[in-house]
Amino acid sequence: MNIRDVPEALRSARAEGESDASSSAADFAFAGVSEAELTPKVREVLSSLLNEIQTLRNDLAIAHERAVDLEQLADRDPLLDILNRRAFARELDRTVSMADRYETPASLVFLDLNGLKAINDMRGHSAGDAALKHVADVLVAHSRQTDIVGRRGGDEFGLLLTHADKSIALSKADELVSWVAKTPVRWNGEEFPVSVSIGVSEILKGGSADQAMEQADSAMYNAKRSGLVTR
Repeated sequence: MNIRDVPEALRSARAEGESDASSSAADFAFAGVSEAELTPKVREVLSSLLNEIQTLRNDLAIAHERAVDLEQLADRDPLLDILNRRAFARELDRTVSMADRYETPASLVFLDLNGLKAINDMRGHSAGDAALKHVADVLVAHSRQTDIVGRRGGDEFGLLLTHADKSIALSKADELVSWVAKTPVRWNGEEFPVSVSIGVSEILKGGSADQAMEQADSAMYNAKRSGLVTR
């Protein structure tokens, strides 16, 4: 057997699913190598090559798993089990593109935890963290699997509602406000209430992510200043 034929034999073996390092002489013969050509030296070379291929496959699988884990970690908020600002912005861009291409309704909801500074000052930052986790838990628990929850930073959150126009989004916002208010934060053996202010914008065909964020941001702060919880 000419050594130049070895790569082709290996490719044929791989195409037939013969990736196991312990492949027998019959396996090689099936790949186009005759029994006469399978001298002990050739078998040794082929077995060594197949072992290396299997090792590389295993290493590649491990590296892929690690890359997936690292990507997921890079997308998560370090305190809360939701998307961070960067990942949420990426999902918003995707939602805007889908709404523009397929004209599917979608809405952006911004939420602000009211009085976080006062909570930190009165009870400590661990209580403030508990309040943030409480809001995140409520958002996740009362959103659909197709919706996207993220933290914009500080005391602000974002929620992307797929297949939801503004009227549906406003109804969902009122529901979330109620759930946050009626389920107090449990921290250090005590309970205390929190509330959120919410702004909603509909993602329309021809619009942009910046426009949607500006509208939701403005609505949220108008609600906060006016004392209303949603706008």
